[in-house]
Amino acid sequence: MVKSLRAFISAVPLFFLVVMPTLAQQRTYSIETVGKHDDEVLGVFVNEADTRFATCSVDETIKIWSLPDGKELRTLKGHLGQVNNLSFSGNDKMLASGSSDRTVRIWDVESGKQINVLKGHTAEVIGVYFSQDDTSGYLASTSFDRTVKLWDVKNGVEVKTLRGHSLQTNNVAYSYDGKFLASCSDDRTIKIWSTDPNSREPIMSLEGHNASVLTVLFSMDSKNLFSADQEGIIKVWSMPSGELVRTIVAHSDLIQDVSIASDNKTLVSGSLDKSVKMWDISTGENIMKMDIGTEVWSVDLVSDASTIVIGCADGSVRLLKQTNTTIKKGGK
Repeated sequence: MVKSLRAFISAVPLFFLVVMPTLAQQRTYSIETVGKHDDEVLGVFVNEADTRFATCSVDETIKIWSLPDGKELRTLKGHLGQVNNLSFSGNDKMLASGSSDRTVRIWDVESGKQINVLKGHTAEVIGVYFSQDDTSGYLASTSFDRTVKLWDVKNGVEVKTLRGHSLQTNNVAYSYDGKFLASCSDDRTIKIWSTDPNSREPIMSLEGHNASVLTVLFSMDSKNLFSADQEGIIKVWSMPSGELVRTIVAHSDLIQDVSIASDNKTLVSGSLDKSVKMWDISTGENIMKMDIGTEVWSVDLVSDASTIVIGCADGSVRLLKQTNTTIKKGGK
């Protein structure tokens, strides 16, 4: 019997003691411009089936495009101000949009017709996010009026208004298990709320960012929450505990949008530093970086991350398509 660690080490063949370098999958993508808005593209959202994506713009329009080819299918008009964000419903039948005209609008995806206009916010609507279940009965929205609202989509009525942020509220996310909402704000906090109609106080407030938090997103298994801020920092939080898992110094300018692949660990971010990057959130390692040449406002991806859709400040809508994956050796 080996009676000490030193004796154990001396008894083990040397190759057992060699620390192997980490192996990171480095992805490469080609880039293609598939179309344009007449002004900056502020939001991008890929549907659950990976067959379509939608974009919205300062030009007050929404466009729906096909995947994987990126063909423009239709343009939706109706907002009286820039369209700041959008979200497909979980069943892919509806599209929600939030605008500086202070309204949330619901659209039928197949026909392009406007189904409803939700009014109640007293300032620009910045974030919208559908419940991602098959019924898609609820929608969350945020506004510069510092509130979060939950809407009954079928009846077109407000379920509740949530107050807790001290400064303008920037974006909202709906957890995929349907239990929680997350909102972020210029007050540098993230608030977690219950979707229970009778619950109006935040469950918790996540603090750790040193700048305005611009976007939040749940992983598809609802086990993590991602947030990004005005200084280019991404944070990963464990849910539902709210424990901070990882901080990634990701970009040199603000990050308006992030998106997660179906593996729940591959995260993509776009920034006004004119780059798109991809991260393995289990290690915090960068696995792709691409210089776009213009500021990136919005980003989303298909389930397996083989295609990334980006919306740019020059009005362009671009597709990044994966070309190959290589193994790059790197120390811890």
